[in-house]
Amino acid sequence: MKLLLTIPDDYCETYCGGICNDTVASKTCDREAYDYIATNEYHLIMRDGHLEVNWKIPDPNIFIISPISKENRLKLNELIVSDTSYPIRAVDYLRQLGVETVTRFENQINSFKVIERDVHYINGPKSLKIIIQSNLYLNEIIEYINKTTDNVNEIIINAYKTVENQQIALDNLIFNGKSHLRSLTFIGFQIENLSTKPFAQFINLKRMVLTNCTVRNLTFLRTLQKSLEHLELDIDNEVDLKYFTNFSSLKFMKVRNYIPNKNFTALICTHKNCNFIRGINGLECPKLCQCLYIIDDLELNIDCSNLGLLQIPPLPIPSYGGVKLNFSNNSLSQLPTMTLPGYKLVKRLDVSRNRLTNLSINHLPAKLDYLDVSFNEIINMGNDVIKYLRTVPIFKQTGNQWTIHCDDKPLLNFFRHLKLIIRMKSAEMKPMFLHSLTELPKGFLKFLGKHFIWLGVRKQEYYLINEEQLLQSMHRKLNNLNTIMSIYKYMEWLHRKLIFVNREYDLFYIRQMAAPCPHKCECCYSRDSLILKIDCRNKFVYNFPDIVARNSRLMGKQNMSSPMELHLSKNNISNITIAMLPKELRFLDLRFNNLVTLDDKVLSYLKKNSIKTKLSGNPWNCDCKSRSVLSILRDHEPLEYDVTLKRCNISPTDCPDVCVCCLDNLTWPSFIVDCRGEGLLQMPSLSSRVTYVDLRNNNLTALSQKNRSSIENRSLKLHLLDNPWSCSCNDIEKINFMKSVSSSIVDFTEIKCSNGEKLVSINQHIVCPSDLFYYLALAISLVATIIALNFLIWFRQPVLVWFYEHGVCLSLSAKRELDKDKRFDAFLAFTHKDEALLEEFVDRLERGRPRFQLCFYLRDWLAGESIPDCIGQSIKDSRRIIVLMTENFMNSTWGRLEFRLALHATSRDRCKRLIVVLYPNVKNFDSLDSELRTYMAFNTYLERSHPNFWNKLIYSMPLLPSYVD
Repeated sequence: MKLLLTIPDDYCETYCGGICNDTVASKTCDREAYDYIATNEYHLIMRDGHLEVNWKIPDPNIFIISPISKENRLKLNELIVSDTSYPIRAVDYLRQLGVETVTRFENQINSFKVIERDVHYINGPKSLKIIIQSNLYLNEIIEYINKTTDNVNEIIINAYKTVENQQIALDNLIFNGKSHLRSLTFIGFQIENLSTKPFAQFINLKRMVLTNCTVRNLTFLRTLQKSLEHLELDIDNEVDLKYFTNFSSLKFMKVRNYIPNKNFTALICTHKNCNFIRGINGLECPKLCQCLYIIDDLELNIDCSNLGLLQIPPLPIPSYGGVKLNFSNNSLSQLPTMTLPGYKLVKRLDVSRNRLTNLSINHLPAKLDYLDVSFNEIINMGNDVIKYLRTVPIFKQTGNQWTIHCDDKPLLNFFRHLKLIIRMKSAEMKPMFLHSLTELPKGFLKFLGKHFIWLGVRKQEYYLINEEQLLQSMHRKLNNLNTIMSIYKYMEWLHRKLIFVNREYDLFYIRQMAAPCPHKCECCYSRDSLILKIDCRNKFVYNFPDIVARNSRLMGKQNMSSPMELHLSKNNISNITIAMLPKELRFLDLRFNNLVTLDDKVLSYLKKNSIKTKLSGNPWNCDCKSRSVLSILRDHEPLEYDVTLKRCNISPTDCPDVCVCCLDNLTWPSFIVDCRGEGLLQMPSLSSRVTYVDLRNNNLTALSQKNRSSIENRSLKLHLLDNPWSCSCNDIEKINFMKSVSSSIVDFTEIKCSNGEKLVSINQHIVCPSDLFYYLALAISLVATIIALNFLIWFRQPVLVWFYEHGVCLSLSAKRELDKDKRFDAFLAFTHKDEALLEEFVDRLERGRPRFQLCFYLRDWLAGESIPDCIGQSIKDSRRIIVLMTENFMNSTWGRLEFRLALHATSRDRCKRLIVVLYPNVKNFDSLDSELRTYMAFNTYLERSHPNFWNKLIYSMPLLPSYVD
């Protein structure tokens, strides 16, 4: 049946019988647009299947209307007639217009309006509604009803908006022949002394509604005791339920005020609240649970959630409508059998967040509209359960860890079916799409909206999109390939968006998989190898599947990871990052996608983990930034490598087998041969097209003669760093050649020989010296040696002192020591009048470097001991005796004694132990006896005023073991 959308172009000509102008007085027609016709008698206005007839004459003759179209089986959404007082029915208009059905017909007739619904041009309307708009006798209404066809099954008479309630006096024949009537409604009437005769024939009347009515008594309802199921009495009277105990079919009754009766079994409601105490099976609401009958849904809601219950209790059965059981967040491990009272009549079952491990067909109610088993421990389902679940409009399973084997086709097909259904609550749908308008392409939302399915009154909170039907419709109606591909792309975007904004979005978790199975993919285990296979082949996938664990509000458990294969061939993937790849990947098939390159981190990961990868069929570019990709293609998929080179106009003959060829277009087109790190011993042969050669990090030691010719004869840039170049005298010619073509070697100044020396600094005279140069160098060496020996002889003492001072060649500058085990390094001899001189010796010798251990009487002699004995013992225990020769010392008896004893002690040794420090105030040695004067005359001493005094003193001291080099 075709919907009539526009008025035909030739309507005026048809109306006028072929002649339509001002000369024909009886018929004229004016057409302003395709949706508007003005004739002498009427106007026709068409708007998207809505036709309006406006009469220009007070008493129209409907038979002057010309058929609206020559086609058969036409349908209108709405037909409105105005400006007429003549009660012509919808069937008459349909026959005259040539239309088969209309969904809604509206006609304003004097003081009442008629609305007919689902009207057939022969069978008449299914529903008739009469709205009285002013006080009048019911004759016209009764006549209209009588003449309505017998096919009508609903009549509504509404007088609520009249000045005062109409008093109804029904003719006994008003509903004559209306045996199909199933629903009758009176609104705004005074019902007095109404007999049972008008209702006697209503053997099929199921529903009776009296709203805002005044009723004296209800005896007129007696004839409806067997048929009436639904009764609404919105009246002021208090209704005694005892009167309705004999209404055997009555299931639902709505009243304002009532007198209870224990034998009344129908559901009794006031306004929107219904009191539920006992079901028709005699059971009350289960303990701890809450029972509430929702009148709008015609459903008994039994809420037993969050109670820690181990099993479902017996359930009451309402007299009218279905049962919704909310048993979420308990400790249920198994569903009950059908023997549990009331369970098999459950229509909506929520057992989410329990401990269910399986679903059995024997434990599921016969007919479910809704089943939620989310976040349980179910891992598999039998074929009979799968067949049953296909009939359940709403099935939720998120949070279960499914174990699906790749040969389990029924379960795989079932999950494929579920993934193609987008489920959304109506309250969420509009805000979600309004929020996403800026991201959606023009026209996509309208296209999508046409495929939303409303699940009906009882499930009106849900809208569904069957994506499979949507895509079939898309391919059937659209011819533009780009539009089709964009819809695939944005459907994928929509699914990614829905995860975060749609609470009803189902995710599919697979056992030991770290993330939900991607929307367009199938996830299953190989029964033999237990490897997880994620199959997304040929699914129009634009984005790499999200298979890496993410923080998700829907994730109920922490999953383990499992080795996996990822099949992504024949899609539209153009980008992959290292963050997208799981650690457990063993196989990756990326053939026939839109990849032009791969990130080096991705390639390093694939290589490091020895992941088998297939890359053929992608539009890989030849840019040198993709060198790593080209290298993998060369090594593992040579045919794809050759195809890629040919696509970039690179012949395989121009590219050495051991190298990677690529193009660099950053500045100007360059053909680059990249041979880095290939272990080459010599430069490969190059075609004339090559402009750059990268030979870094190989084993090249020299350029061959053939290489030299190719470099000299054309413009070629080379990279030669990190090779073990040979720079001996035998290679000097090759080195000179490299210097001569240094402008062609990009990194020439950084190249190093195998010995570490930079090649640019290699000098032929140094690497290959002549004989003259050799003898000249020998002569110069001899002269230098003679000069050095003479210098050492003449300046032996200062040199040795300098060596000793700076710790250089101590084995040469130090003197052989005796009595290495003596207690002190030196005994410091001075008179008590020169105690002030002591501090500098202690500071320089004991606290300086090297450090010596001194002996002097102020610190090391014991009180009461004999002075001569102390002097002798100190000299005996010390390797050196330092005499501070001052005028006071020479005039001191004890000083001269110390000098003499030290002189006698050192005369027995073969090394000089006595060190005399002569101070400037000593003018002569006349005050000394002859022996001491003789010593001072014939031996050297250290002058305290000499600038190098301390160095000479330290040199004269014994050599410490720790100071020897």
